[in-house]
Amino acid sequence: MNAIKVLVTNQKGGVGKSTISANLAAYLAIQNNVQVNLIDFDRQLSSSKWVSKAPDIGLQVHQAHLSYEDTGSLVLAEAKRCLHKFSVGCEISISDLTWTYAMSPEFLLEYDVILVPSATTKFEMASSEIFILQYIQKYLNQIKNVGQEILVVPSRVDKKFQPEQTFLNLQGIDQCSVAPPIFLIPAIDDFVYEDFLCVSTNAEVAKNFSTFGEYVARLIAEKIMTKKAFNESHHAIKRASNISVLDKHRIEQKRERDRSANPFSGWVPDFLIKK
Repeated sequence: MNAIKVLVTNQKGGVGKSTISANLAAYLAIQNNVQVNLIDFDRQLSSSKWVSKAPDIGLQVHQAHLSYEDTGSLVLAEAKRCLHKFSVGCEISISDLTWTYAMSPEFLLEYDVILVPSATTKFEMASSEIFILQYIQKYLNQIKNVGQEILVVPSRVDKKFQPEQTFLNLQGIDQCSVAPPIFLIPAIDDFVYEDFLCVSTNAEVAKNFSTFGEYVARLIAEKIMTKKAFNESHHAIKRASNISVLDKHRIEQKRERDRSANPFSGWVPDFLIKK
C-alpha cells in the first residue's frame, strides 16, 4: 500500500510549520512505531535540521530543492517527482512546505491530509481561511473523491484559547476541522534541535504536543483502514471477474470436447421432426 501523505503548509511564515512537521514525524515514529519519512521542501531546511540534530530515532529525512524561478508546470512536476520518490519505503510521509503561489494548488491534491498551522489573530485567521476556501472552491469534487482531510492547527496560542470561537468561516465544511491547539512555548530555544516535544522533560510541553499528535495519528489510522478496505474490495472484484472469465472459458472448452466426442449429439432423425 502506498504511504499516507501528510502536508504541513501555510503561505505565512512564523506559524510553527517546521516545528510541527519535525515533531509530528517524531511522534508518529515513536508512539506508533511506524516508518516515517520527512520531506523538507523549504529553503531554510528548518525541520530537517531539527531532525538531524535531535537524537536519532530512525526518521528518514529528504531535502527537496525546488527552483521557483521555473514556470508553474515545471515546479509542479518536480514537486510531484520529489514527493513520490521520497515517499517510497515508508508508511507515512510528511512534507514541510511554505506555500507559494508559484506552485499550482493542484499539488495539494497529492496528499491524504493537509495541516494548516495558523496563529489566531483576526488577520492570520482570515489569511488561513482564504487559503483553504480558495483551494476547496476550485477542487471540491477531487477533494471528495480522494477523501482528503484538511486540519487547521491553532499554533503558538495562549492556554486560554477557545477553538469554538475561531475559524468560523470553515465551520460546516465536511472536509475541514480544527485540530487540538499547540500552545506557545516561551523558551522554545531550549527545545529546538535538542529533542522532540513529545518526549520533552517538560511534562506540560510533552502532554500538549502528544494530544495534538494523537489526534492526527487517529485520523491517519482511519485513512490507512480506508485504503486497505478499498484495496481489498478492488482485489476481490478483480478476482471475481477473473474467476468468471475462467469459468466461461472452461465451459466453452467442455462443450467443444463434448461435440468432438459425439458429432451426432445435435442431429435429430427425420422421423422425429414434426412436419
